Amino acid sequence: MRVFITTDLEGVAGVLLDSQVGGDSREYERARHLLTQEVNAAVEGALAGGATDILVDDGHASGFNFIFEELHPGARYVMGSARPAWLPGLEESFDATFFLGCHAMAGTQGAVRDHTMSTVAWHNMWVNGKLMGEIGLWASIAGQYGVPSVLVSGCEKACREAAELVSGIEAVATKKGMSRYSAVLEPAEKVRGMIRRAAEGALAKAKTIAPCRVESPVEIRVEYNNTGQADQVPIVTGRERIDARTIAYRGPNVVEAFRML
Repeated sequence: MRVFITTDLEGVAGVLLDSQVGGDSREYERARHLLTQEVNAAVEGALAGGATDILVDDGHASGFNFIFEELHPGARYVMGSARPAWLPGLEESFDATFFLGCHAMAGTQGAVRDHTMSTVAWHNMWVNGKLMGEIGLWASIAGQYGVPSVLVSGCEKACREAAELVSGIEAVATKKGMSRYSAVLEPAEKVRGMIRRAAEGALAKAKTIAPCRVESPVEIRVEYNNTGQADQVPIVTGRERIDARTIAYRGPNVVEAFRML
């Protein structure tokens, strides 16, 4: 059984503040360790659940957040930038996907660090008219390859968002948001145990979870935070300026539509 795992940082247990998600701060280095240990827990659980090949994508910002020497030896890892594609390495031969360290979509009240793709540039995103965040986009791209999304971890609101998209998905809530930068936190070791058990259990029922498929053709609309950001998007075949802040990106399927961004 082949498992693809993609990761973010904002939904990791204990991560709340700007200083934890990038830069040269001590807090960011600690957050990298927390992320790496949650990845290791998912790998351990996947191996216990029968995985024979595991590929893990370091999906936050620079793509160089894992502490390499601490990573579990039972998986392979995609790190660095620039990437040839979002979710690099994901293909039809995988049997399941996990999403770790997730945050809710932009505008979700009470969610920790809610945003969609970019806090600086993006305000909202719709896929074929449905408001989505990164979790929905991840699941839709996996679904295009026929791969079911079986596990999510992150903020409670992110878990709820995933459950509304994918029936039967295993969810591990690492924190319960009180505001954008505050939450009731679950202890790190407890969260790792929950991820380990959920990963094993998710693979046991992977064949019962339907891939999240988006009807073709696909339109991804992005509402930018200001008109200047939309002004910078060249309008070519496959793109349309909808209004002052919104651009539509179109393709025969969700993978090709996303490539237009």
